[in-house]
Amino acid sequence: MTDDLRIILSKLNTYLADFAVAGYSADRAEEILSLLDKVDGSPVGRIYSVFGCERYDMSAIALGLLVSVSADASRLAYELCGVHGGCITPRLVAAVLFGTRDIAPFTGYLQSYSPLGRLFTGVTPSCNAEMRIRETVSGYALGGALYDDSFLPRADTPAELVPLCSQQEAEKELVSFIEKSDASQPFIIQLVGPDGAGKHTCVDLAFGEMKRRYIPLRLSDDMDSEAMRELTLKLLLSGAIPVVSAVKDTERYHAQLRALADETGLIIAISGSPVPSSSLGTDAVTIRIGLPTLKESCLLWNSLSSAFRIDGSADFAELSGEFGMTPGAIIKALRCADVISGGEPLTTAAIKNGCYRSADADMGGKAVRIDCVFTWDDLVLPAQSKRLLRDACQQVRCHHRVFDGWGFAERMPYGRGVSMIFTGPPGTGKTMAAQVMASELGMEIYKISLANVVSKFIGETEKNLNEIFEKAKLCRCILFFDEADVLFSKRTEVKEANDKYSNMESAFLLQKTEEYNGVVILATNYVQNFDKAFKRRMRFIVDFPFPDAERRREMWHKAFPAKAPIDFIDYDFLVERFELSGSNIRNIALHSAFLAASDNSSGIGMKHVIEAIRNEYAKSGKAFTKAEAGEYYSELRQE
Repeated sequence: MTDDLRIILSKLNTYLADFAVAGYSADRAEEILSLLDKVDGSPVGRIYSVFGCERYDMSAIALGLLVSVSADASRLAYELCGVHGGCITPRLVAAVLFGTRDIAPFTGYLQSYSPLGRLFTGVTPSCNAEMRIRETVSGYALGGALYDDSFLPRADTPAELVPLCSQQEAEKELVSFIEKSDASQPFIIQLVGPDGAGKHTCVDLAFGEMKRRYIPLRLSDDMDSEAMRELTLKLLLSGAIPVVSAVKDTERYHAQLRALADETGLIIAISGSPVPSSSLGTDAVTIRIGLPTLKESCLLWNSLSSAFRIDGSADFAELSGEFGMTPGAIIKALRCADVISGGEPLTTAAIKNGCYRSADADMGGKAVRIDCVFTWDDLVLPAQSKRLLRDACQQVRCHHRVFDGWGFAERMPYGRGVSMIFTGPPGTGKTMAAQVMASELGMEIYKISLANVVSKFIGETEKNLNEIFEKAKLCRCILFFDEADVLFSKRTEVKEANDKYSNMESAFLLQKTEEYNGVVILATNYVQNFDKAFKRRMRFIVDFPFPDAERRREMWHKAFPAKAPIDFIDYDFLVERFELSGSNIRNIALHSAFLAASDNSSGIGMKHVIEAIRNEYAKSGKAFTKAEAGEYYSELRQE
């Protein structure tokens, strides 16, 4: 409690005791009122200033404060007007400080929207209304703290920051909008961007530049109107601008934001995506903070990794090119990698593992992560196709150097990712090749489940795919669309409504593919179904032809692991007699191994392989003839 307020309450206490005996004294009342006029700069003076209090308001606040701290004053108030302890009435204020028992001249001060209506409970234009000053107001006036669990702790801004273009631009916009805002007009500034992009840092820097204060808040779903009233009181008394974190796109949150803006005039709302102004019901602007550029990302990796033990071989340029991560996400990934590595120096592979493990890339059942077990040695393809796959891997690794170091980013505002079409008959190795690329790059790969993506309802397919691409941005994984011609088919002449929406889906998917800076692989058995313009905008088209005899021989030899016991396999016979795809051959090798194991053979022999081939034929409804089995027909089990 300040000295000024202590003097006022002491004199008011003495005067209240005299009033109980002798009644109203104009001189004593005027002395009290004069003192109330001179409390500028103190907490109670701020209350008067913020809420635009006039003499009746000021008198009621002083009297309310007195009965809240003085048992004697509270007892006298009870004796004078019969109120509960700690309460006053409109008539008591009028009688003690204005010498009248008629409250008619003061009814304007006794409305719910008036200063007293906001600072007291129980305010009504009734002579004997029991009014109690709110604890928030009395606590502040008497020197208590305003802050409680509603207010978030402010994180320290790092001493050394990598200057990010998007943060600097957002900071300038934020300062401009705050300085131009009108306190009498509700206004919401939405600061949006991915988690860890530096939204709170931007706010801290902007307010530091303006030398103004802000208070970080987190609204609660169960916050009722009374809790909101208390919160806005604290905000108004603090004089700081509220910054609301983790805003949700729900009607309850919209209502809370509107209420805060109506009371405080200006709020800043931080979220991942903006709330439409129509939902907020008030003037609003959106400021966006995006992902760092490639150059900024490399600087961030170098700067933020200084707190960790890093292996000398760690390649931050490669990490920058493969992962589009916010500063917060980079720190999270490094911490995760450090825990996984058990304190060992972090290699590029360990950091990549940390990136994937720390990212929330759950596709919600629309895509499935594939475990990658294949290497280049497992891949049997023409030299040209293998060369294209290796070139694609190198483009991913050199992404940062070419786009940022050599300036190609300035010439290509979109289409910076590696987009590929894998084309060829079923079973020729398209899925395997995608896994080989993922293993080579140390990246995760997600196979898109078309059944859970394509929808007959208008707009749902685009919504599902947008969700997949947004999730993929968090970890820059490889997206693998199998049977992609279902989604990326030729645009057709619009003859009916379905054609129109099919074309819209195709255009949308092409847009998302070009926007994505990672790797997108579209596998198809029918590349002729792809729109020509679509194919032209792909970075690579890799052919997976049906294997010829030479490649089938290589596939047969590679189909059996080195540890597998081999009795006798006639590779020449298998290559010349059966035109099979790579997946057929792998299935046959596995089936024959189980047949050999189940009959306790010393090794896998031709009888097992021929039986497995007959099973593979049966799966596709194809008859397996005696002529095809040739000299090994007798090896087949007789039904």
